[in-house]
Amino acid sequence: MDATIRPAQPSDAATVADVHNRSRAQAFRGHIADEVLDNHAPLEREWEEYFRAPDGRVFIAEVDGQAVGIAYGIPAQHPGERTELRNLYLLEAAAGSGVAVQLLDAVVRPGEPAFLWVADFNDQAKAFYRKHGFSFDGEDSHHAGDDITLKRMVRG
Repeated sequence: MDATIRPAQPSDAATVADVHNRSRAQAFRGHIADEVLDNHAPLEREWEEYFRAPDGRVFIAEVDGQAVGIAYGIPAQHPGERTELRNLYLLEAAAGSGVAVQLLDAVVRPGEPAFLWVADFNDQAKAFYRKHGFSFDGEDSHHAGDDITLKRMVRG
C-alpha cells in the first residue's frame, strides 16, 4: 500500500476525528460501550479544540486521497524526557501495510526516546510496539470512564 504521510492542518480536524472515531471503534468494540464508540461528537470537538492551540505533531496517512490513519505525539520539552505517543490509529483496511510504521516514524522519530499507553487487551498493538523498540516499564493506568487497563511502554 503506497501511502502519503503528511502533517495535519487545522482544516483536517474533521478528517482526523473521523479516522480516530472509526479506527477506535474497530479496536475497542466490545471493550467500550457501543453508545460511547458510536457518539462521534466528543472526539470531533476535541480535535477542533486541539487545532486551535496544537501542542504536538499530528500526521495523516492517505491512500489514493483517502485518510487511512493518524498519529499524534507530544515532543519532549526538556532533556531526559521522552516524547509521548498519544494516538496511533489505523483503519483495518490499512493493517499490515507498513502505514503504521510510517506514521510512528513521523510522530516519534526513529531512535527518539518515547513512551505510550496501550490497552492491555490489544495484543496486536503491543506486538507492533515491541517490534519497534518499546517495552513495558511496569506502570499501569486505567482508561477514563471504563475498566480498560492501560500499560505503559517506553523506548530509549
